Parts: sequence; structure tokens; C-alpha cells
Amino acid sequence: MKFGSEERKLENKIFTYSQYLKTKFGKKVFRVGLSLGKICPHRLKNNGCVFCNPETFTGEYQSQNLSIKAQLENAIPRIKRACGDVALLAYFQDETSTAGSLDFLKVKFKQALSHPEIIGLVISTRPDFVNLEILELLKSFQVPLTIEIGLQSIHDKSLKLLNRGHTFEQAEKTIQQCGENGLDVGVHLIMGIPGESFADMKKTVQWISANKFIKQVKFHNLVVYKNTKLAEMNLPILTIDEYIEALANLLPHLRKDIVVTRLFTSNVRKNQLAVDNITGNKTKWMAKLRDYLYENELEQGKDFR
Repeated sequence: MKFGSEERKLENKIFTYSQYLKTKFGKKVFRVGLSLGKICPHRLKNNGCVFCNPETFTGEYQSQNLSIKAQLENAIPRIKRACGDVALLAYFQDETSTAGSLDFLKVKFKQALSHPEIIGLVISTRPDFVNLEILELLKSFQVPLTIEIGLQSIHDKSLKLLNRGHTFEQAEKTIQQCGENGLDVGVHLIMGIPGESFADMKKTVQWISANKFIKQVKFHNLVVYKNTKLAEMNLPILTIDEYIEALANLLPHLRKDIVVTRLFTSNVRKNQLAVDNITGNKTKWMAKLRDYLYENELEQGKDFR
């Protein structure tokens, strides 16, 4: 598909993760999802976030009964068959991937890095489970490493609604500590939290853009899964088309050099939904977002000041 003399590519409008990885490593790179085998402490102590259903994000090969070595041995051949000769990052993505003692974490992360195919780490966690000792541990590995912080929103009213168990101030402090210790910082955001206006969402994106430590961002549409508190709350949820329109109009406020690591909540299965406000699939969503950006002459960073 052409737009004037220019091919309609999402990469012309957004600084995508695949672009970033290809530039950084000189070849295609894929993340291997891994599990520490620990349940999120916030879920154990405080019933967890209202949107959280662990069955929706724990993959088959991330079984908590498997060692890191076994998880990698199960996953890597599948990735190689599907994607070819790609470099690999160990992605500790489920639950809270800095929960546990320093010795425990050191063993798990070193086990991943000992695999000859793994060239770096991505660690996803909560802002209240990062401290200076953990940051020193992560720095000691001396490999490409990104720490992803579950921020979700800068508005405390939204964090309270989601039962996140932390404040914006706590998240801001954690992001600063990670950045000051030389780590690449990514953040997770949920767009379309009930009670947030477009102006509220824009303030979150503008804060991200103004924060010099944040290098990556993951956008998520709010999905209402079965067996969650959110499913019981009967709140208004954006449809996928409403989300795409909001996201397209938020991206111009995102600093151009911030890598957009994700645009939609991943791996959504219809049979897991309590509120079926999602039509189509990721391929169609990406095409709709791309077309909306082109048709409305929008692009990442266009309105960043």
C-alpha cells in the first residue's frame, strides 16, 4: 500500500522495537520469555492488581516446575524454527521478576546468561521491588540489560483503582534510581483506565517524554479477563477501535527517541475475556493504527515540546 510516493510502513511513523534492536545489535533479535517460578508478592499479600489473571501471561514453557535451563532448551528451538538465525535476549516477564533474595536472583539471571545463545537480559518488575542492592546486581552482569517498570499511569487515582499497591511517587523514584545507575529503563502503561480522560492519558505520555531516564515504553489496552476483580467492577472499557484512536493521538506527544516496545496487550485469547470488547487480531489492529496515523498525518514526537 502506498501513500503518495511513500510506502505505508508503521516504522515510518513510530520508533519500533524491531528497528531499535536491529540498529543496536546489527541483526534480528527475539526475546525468550522466562519465569522465576515465584508468585507476585503483591498478589499474595494484597490480592494483586484488579486486571491480573496469571493464566493469561504465563506461557506453557514458563512452567514454574522448570529450571531456567529447561525453559530455554524448550523455547529456543521453537524460536529458531519460526524466526531463523536470531540473537536472543532472556526476558523475565511474568509475575515480579525482582522478587526474591539477591542470591536467588543472581543464580536465576546467571543461569540464563550462561546459555550460549543469550546475549542480554530484560527484567520486568514492580517499582516497589527494586532497590539499590538489586541495581548493583544487575549492573554486575555487564551485558545489554533493560529493566521494565510497571508504571501504568502517573495518576494516583488510577493506581488506586487498579489496586497497584504503589504510588506514582514511588514509581518515579524507582525510575530515577534505575536511570542514575546506568540501566536502560522501560515503562509499562495502560491507556484507557476507567475514569481517565484523554487529557489524563496525554499528561502521562508527556511526563514519560520529559523523563530523561526512560528509553522504552510499552502501551497496553485494558483487557478485562475472567476471574479478575476488574470483571466484577462493571466499568466502561474502551473498544479496540476507541483505543487505537486514542493511541494514535497520544503518540505525537511521545519523544521521538523513545522506543515503542509494545502497542497492544499481547496474546489476548477470546475464551479468557470477561468483556469481549475486542474484535479482529493484532495484525488488523496494527494495520488500523498505521492507516489512522497516515490518514490523519500523525507520527511519534510530532507534538513533543
